Amino acid sequence: MRITKLRLTDFKRHADLELELAVGLTVIRGPNEVGKSTIQRAVEMALFRRPTSTAQELDGIRTWANGESPPQVRMDFQAEDGNGSVWKVFAGTNGTSRLVLGTEVQTDPTAVDARLAELTGIPSEKFFRSTACIRHQELTDLDRDEGALRDRLQLSMSGADRGTFAARRKLQEAIARTRADGPKNPGPLRQTRDEIARLGDQVARGESGLVTLGRDRGLLAAATSRREALDAKLSQAQAELQMAERAVDALARKTKAEAEYQRYKRAAELRADIDRSEASHPSAMALPALRTGVERLRSLEFDILEKRAELASQPDVSSWQAEVRPAPRWLPLVALTVLAVIGAAAVAVLVQGVAGIAAAVGLAALAAVLLLVALLRRRRASEVRLQNEMLETEIARRLSGRSDLEEGLKAAERQRQTQIAALGMPDLATADAMLTAESDHVAGIDRLRAEYRGLLIEALDESEDVARLRDRHAATADEARHALAGMGAVGADPPGHRQSADAAVRSTRDDRERAMTDEATARSVVDSNPTDAEEVATTAERLDQMRQQLAAIERRLRVYQTALTALDAAEVATMKKAARFLEEWMGPDVSKITDGRYERIRVDENALDLSVHSAEKQDWVPATELSRGTLDQIYLAARLGLVRQVTQDRRPPLVFDDPLVTFDDDRALRAFDLLKKISADHQVIYLTCSDRYDSRADKVIELTANGPLVRPSSEPA
Repeated sequence: MRITKLRLTDFKRHADLELELAVGLTVIRGPNEVGKSTIQRAVEMALFRRPTSTAQELDGIRTWANGESPPQVRMDFQAEDGNGSVWKVFAGTNGTSRLVLGTEVQTDPTAVDARLAELTGIPSEKFFRSTACIRHQELTDLDRDEGALRDRLQLSMSGADRGTFAARRKLQEAIARTRADGPKNPGPLRQTRDEIARLGDQVARGESGLVTLGRDRGLLAAATSRREALDAKLSQAQAELQMAERAVDALARKTKAEAEYQRYKRAAELRADIDRSEASHPSAMALPALRTGVERLRSLEFDILEKRAELASQPDVSSWQAEVRPAPRWLPLVALTVLAVIGAAAVAVLVQGVAGIAAAVGLAALAAVLLLVALLRRRRASEVRLQNEMLETEIARRLSGRSDLEEGLKAAERQRQTQIAALGMPDLATADAMLTAESDHVAGIDRLRAEYRGLLIEALDESEDVARLRDRHAATADEARHALAGMGAVGADPPGHRQSADAAVRSTRDDRERAMTDEATARSVVDSNPTDAEEVATTAERLDQMRQQLAAIERRLRVYQTALTALDAAEVATMKKAARFLEEWMGPDVSKITDGRYERIRVDENALDLSVHSAEKQDWVPATELSRGTLDQIYLAARLGLVRQVTQDRRPPLVFDDPLVTFDDDRALRAFDLLKKISADHQVIYLTCSDRYDSRADKVIELTANGPLVRPSSEPA
């Protein structure tokens, strides 16, 4: 059966969508939320869902824009009996179906579904999802409809007209009804035994007690066995928890040791830098002594400069010539005054008259003038003498001060030379440069020491051998790392395993406590069970009848069990054939997908569990132990093999909703090439978000917000 056209009306987000599909391989791609999965759901419902279903799921497929209109799916297809179409309107009890195949027309929903199952070779929607339809993350789902799958496998391998699943189920139900042991609805076996027990109690209460005791002991033995099994499981879980705790401790030691290693590694580097710096001081003199000497030299230099400036600012009085000014003469004027006074007196005595008086007055006036001038000159002479004395004193003082400055300058210069010689420097500039270099060097050492002290713990002396501590922590980290590596998966994720192990211990401990309670209850029942035989049955005839009836029931039960065992054996043989068939078909497919890495497949005939042969390990490896991508690849081959086997000559379409999403690019393309090859027998509809398969498809339909867009398979994305 190959779908040629699919039309959705009011189906989820598609108000009206029509797609024409290739009979080979069609890729329908588009971004998320454009309705790709809706197309897959529509195909499933068109083929297998009855339109009159009132399931709540139908509410989820109504269109988002018009929730009142019933969803509709129309599908045109090609079959061996000719071209046909199916049209379903999902409207609850008012839903309709219409199937047209050549001249055949079916409108009964049950008949339509039966005819579609015949055309596809798929009996149900669950079976379709287990084989020919794969959604995201559903590759491993092989048991959606286990009964139908087993019957289909039997039909395909034995050629029978019907499977044994229904018969086996009836036998199992009959056995369960016969063996029903519940107190409310006991089965025939329990009823008969209870009656025999009641009658037997009348015959021999002891035998009844022994039967009850045996049953109670059986319950006690079962409870004890379960408790012992849980004891062992708890011990194992506790051992795993202890290992996880050790792994967590080792991880903590490793983390701490690595951090300590980095700290002491840096400390060792700083210690080496400090030692190198201590051995390479620019100055041979210690910094305090050098600083004191340079400051002393700088002070002397400043003192010398001040003295030189002071000498330069003073005149050189040693070459001065003292200019002594002569004092004015006043004694001759005094003598003249005396003479004038004498002359005035003589004139006054000798010369009578006015002339004599006038002459006397004139001489007296002259004497007064001469006396005044003499007094002025005497005063001036005193001032000149004082100035001459002061000049001589100043010259003497200045000569004495300059001599002291010159002597102090010479002494300071001698001290400077002595200080330069003590420093071993040619001059103050060199000494300043050396002091700067030494200060910077010492400051660098201080910074290194500060960082070094910051790295060390308070109780650790700076003289401690940090290289030894670094190596010790490196050894501790390596030891913890090797310990974790030796723990395998536990060492890879200690916190995760500790969490899971702790959860397992708590869960198992709870189960064990319940089992201990059950055991104590069963033991109490055994201990309280009376085992005394007291009475004999009053009616042996009734007891015999009941025993005969019990024998008949047990005989019928054995017949049921024998038939069930025979059916089980037949199913085992059938499943064995099916497993070999799957191995034969899956091997080449898995080899193609994995590029020859896995070529041999083994299928367990009981549970259909899969294993692959590893050339590296030289042994069989359960598929569940492989990576998620490889596991999906193996289950893809299994699903394809199941489709080939269970559908026989039927060719249902295969619908894939990007199951290759976990594959790497190479394996995804090889897997897609396998689907391309299969599309010669089965139509393949592949839904994806990616454009990496466009070039290999027979037809590419791109879903957009404006509707589907058909692209040639060779058109670049």
